[in-house]
Amino acid sequence: MKLKLILIFCVATSALSAQIFPGSALKINSCYTGNKALFTQNASLDDGVDVIAWTETNVPAQRWIATDAGGNLFYLTNAYSGRPLCNSTSRPNSGNKIVLKSNDSANSKWQFEPVDNTAYPNAYFIRFSLQTSANENLYLELANDANGSLLTLQLKRTNADSLRQIWTVTAEDILPNTVTPSLRDSVMRGWKDRYYNTLKTSIGFWGEAEMMETILDAYETTGKQEYKTMFEEVYSNFVSNVNVGWGGKNGQDWRWNDYNDDIAWAVLASVRAYLMFGQHPNTGINYLAIAKNNYDWMYSRALLSSGMLRWSQSPSGNQGSNSCINGPAEVAACYLAIAIGDEGYYEKAKNLYALQRQYLYNPNTGEVYDSGSWSGNTFTVGNRWVSTYNQGTFLGAALMLYNHYGTAQYINDANKIVECTRNRLCNTRGVINVCGSGNDLQGFKGILMRYLRRYIVDLALPEKVGWMQLNALQAYNNRNSAGVIWTAWWEKTAENYVYSDGYDFSNQPFGCSTAVSAAFNTPLDAGLIVKNAFETIEAENFDYVKGVFVERENDSTAVVGNIADNYYTAYNNVDFGSDKATGAEFLVQGSRQADRQIEVRSGSPSGTLLGTADVSSGDPNEWATITCTITPTIGRHNIYLVYKGSGLKIDNFRFTKEGTDGLKNPVFSTQLKLYPGPVTDNLKIDCPHAGCLFVYNVQGNEICTANISDGITKLDVDNYNSGIYLINVITNEGNYSAKFLKK
Repeated sequence: MKLKLILIFCVATSALSAQIFPGSALKINSCYTGNKALFTQNASLDDGVDVIAWTETNVPAQRWIATDAGGNLFYLTNAYSGRPLCNSTSRPNSGNKIVLKSNDSANSKWQFEPVDNTAYPNAYFIRFSLQTSANENLYLELANDANGSLLTLQLKRTNADSLRQIWTVTAEDILPNTVTPSLRDSVMRGWKDRYYNTLKTSIGFWGEAEMMETILDAYETTGKQEYKTMFEEVYSNFVSNVNVGWGGKNGQDWRWNDYNDDIAWAVLASVRAYLMFGQHPNTGINYLAIAKNNYDWMYSRALLSSGMLRWSQSPSGNQGSNSCINGPAEVAACYLAIAIGDEGYYEKAKNLYALQRQYLYNPNTGEVYDSGSWSGNTFTVGNRWVSTYNQGTFLGAALMLYNHYGTAQYINDANKIVECTRNRLCNTRGVINVCGSGNDLQGFKGILMRYLRRYIVDLALPEKVGWMQLNALQAYNNRNSAGVIWTAWWEKTAENYVYSDGYDFSNQPFGCSTAVSAAFNTPLDAGLIVKNAFETIEAENFDYVKGVFVERENDSTAVVGNIADNYYTAYNNVDFGSDKATGAEFLVQGSRQADRQIEVRSGSPSGTLLGTADVSSGDPNEWATITCTITPTIGRHNIYLVYKGSGLKIDNFRFTKEGTDGLKNPVFSTQLKLYPGPVTDNLKIDCPHAGCLFVYNVQGNEICTANISDGITKLDVDNYNSGIYLINVITNEGNYSAKFLKK
């Protein structure tokens, strides 16, 4: 019966234009068993890579952009790599492989021949544009139904194997080829759905501590309430006082654990949680006390006479030291210094760093060596292995020490470490291609991604964002159909959760957490690294954060809420240039509570107070612009908005300066009232005087102009794009300005 159905297929090229549109993104799935989709092998960006079939994973590497090649032919360009679908040779023959190859337009043209069978809607034979030497047509064919099956050219089939040549073609919106909030959420969802229940009940230690840090990264870069809750749940299990020790829960006193680096990692998770959240919901869990007590115990027992730290307490008298313990111990000490305000922890970090630099670092190449051992006063490097773990932690320590001491050596080291990492631990395109096996190595890259983010943000290096985005996107495009991404993100994640070397990661959340780290630590846009002080800064585009939650409707619309006393959002590299800022303005939604303020501070949450904006009580459903004067400011600064009181939300802010026109720095008036806020269709404008109304977008482009009378005027904004707009009304009595948010 199957054979009979196949034989009645026929071609109807006249119907082609109904489905295939130039410029559309095509999802091309085989009608053969499993409905596999056309895919670039391992999402490779290289030229000449094989095209294969893989279970649908809904990523750009499985989408094809159709462009008109003339004569009812199309080029099919991979939406991720930008390379066209191409015959592998210049001589069309049956059995030729299909590859992605640039600069070969003659062998990159295809025709879609519709299949006339209602059982296969939107189905096509995909014919190669050139015939064989015998004037025979060749068609795109799936070799078999396995993931990774090659695509070849074959003569037209007229038997049951015809299904290997029949493809369902569906036009879709082009998937964004960039890291977005939605992509981040998708990566977290794939990992969480598969592994979170395992993590919540795990009895492990350092891997669990590192995964908790990755969850903290997710909160720190998004402000999403879900990630705070996840961390609190995992941490509660981690410090449970049941059956303390290996095979049981860990408790709050970790002296039973001989591995000093394990304790350093758990301290890092604890102290960072304190800095972001303050207190755990369970009052019996004190993040800061747990972090300080365990660090002090660990440091005391691990300290060698040389001043370096031993990795493990066993065997007794162990004189070995490695980057594995010194690096994270340095970073943890810096965080404790910030949290407690104790300069002594910075001194510990500085001394450890100096010794690690002397004995386990090559300042000429940026290589951070793994380990060595002391014999008397002589240290011998035993392992010169360079890993993403050690490069990452030493980078993190260099950056945090530079932030505190300002010593140029730390920046020089950071640059060398990153240069070495890019040259030694990546392929020619910059994709990290090491530390991809099982056991401890599986979690290393997540550490590196965390400190690469700090490197870019703290040192204002937007040119490095593309490298991080490349790795995050490579990982994303190599996810499996469940949304899980294995740590070897240069290879497609197996549907059966078995890596190519045989490692089974079906129940291993640690390795798959590295792609989560990559997604959340990668900055969303190079343009967000240095911020123009006099242009609108969206409140959700913070670099560091405490306590607040971001309420996001989509990738482009979000506000900061859950504001409470002493919570803050921090924005690194706000550039005032040589134009002296004298004021600041904020678009806020208040409540009827009184005594709420936004402090503008420079450098840290307790840094120089530049100004304070009072948030007046009012209708909690209305958005209003509030302003304040600030200490005249020029240059580039890290700006902290420190919130006093609770109940308000903030959409955006910017700084203002004297002596500029009303459009660039409008004077906002409480006499000009706009509602509702946000608005979807009709905006009501209540102005006390008649005049001429102008509407501008955030780029300063004029959207419309109209004459208005005093009182209430309705403005149709239904066709406006979502975002912030400025209204300026010029009257005989003066100028009035206000902002509104279009949903």
